Amino acid sequence: MTQTPAPLPTPVVDAAVGWLVHLWSGEATEESRAQWQRWRAADPLHEQAWRRIEATNARWRAHAPGLAETLARSPKAAGRRRALGGMAALAVTGMAVWAGNEQVATHGWLAGVRTAKGEQRRLLLSDGTQLMLNTATALDIDYSPTLRRLRLYTGELLITTAPDTHLPKRPLVVDTPAGRAKALGTRFTVRHDAEGSAAPGTQVEVFEGAVELRSASGLALRIDAGQAARLPTGGTATAMAPPAEPAWAEGVLVASDMRLDAFLDELRRYRSGLIQLAPEVAGLRLSGVFPLGDTDHILQALGQVLPVRVQVPVRYWVRIGPAG
Repeated sequence: MTQTPAPLPTPVVDAAVGWLVHLWSGEATEESRAQWQRWRAADPLHEQAWRRIEATNARWRAHAPGLAETLARSPKAAGRRRALGGMAALAVTGMAVWAGNEQVATHGWLAGVRTAKGEQRRLLLSDGTQLMLNTATALDIDYSPTLRRLRLYTGELLITTAPDTHLPKRPLVVDTPAGRAKALGTRFTVRHDAEGSAAPGTQVEVFEGAVELRSASGLALRIDAGQAARLPTGGTATAMAPPAEPAWAEGVLVASDMRLDAFLDELRRYRSGLIQLAPEVAGLRLSGVFPLGDTDHILQALGQVLPVRVQVPVRYWVRIGPAG
């Protein structure tokens, strides 16, 4: 039996993708190639990530021969950059399949409803329930005569339930790899971060009504309006700080005395490619309201509100370090 490779940390995966994009860009120099080799040698996980991405690249070449050669032959820089954009999207997609839990990722790519990174979408279900999908969300909608079931593989949902007119009445549940959230007449969010992320598991925040959050082992926690809880994959649900209204549903990212590294962790959910942060500035704090529709503007603003320098060597690679 073939053993599934262990998931790698998301920052390592992002770094590997960033290096791949840079090397494909046609803008790599001897110095940047030396930096890439130093990155590979700095940590065994870095080398493991790079070997996996090389294997992924080989599979793409088998399925789409000539793709990389087309990029190399692009006669103009602008044309090359456009081709790079498509290649980078393929890179991020391919890496995501093996970066997290393989079963969840596979189901996610086959999900009936998906949003791309940075995309948000509203849905009205047949019973009147309203969904808003956040960035990089994958789910299946499975309504039967006995159950209204949403299967969330990854991403985030804002759910406003409607009374079920079906007889007998059917409960509405959201199943994730960590457990099940059962709506008790409510408005709430469910977010699932897959294995390989900084904090894998399911988070539920309730704004109206109540939700019952049940782990795979059967232990349940009731969450009332104004409360939140987190359920780690394979763990037990625990209460969290009271939630604020989901700012992402209004198209903004809100920071309130937030560490820069935590802020960028959130921003990475909405932006493809690699964002590198120097350790010296990770603890800087910021507050503000940032429009998610323009992540380039958010990055530019960081250099105006914090003593940092933001560099973009290539389109999908951002480096943030101390100013000056």
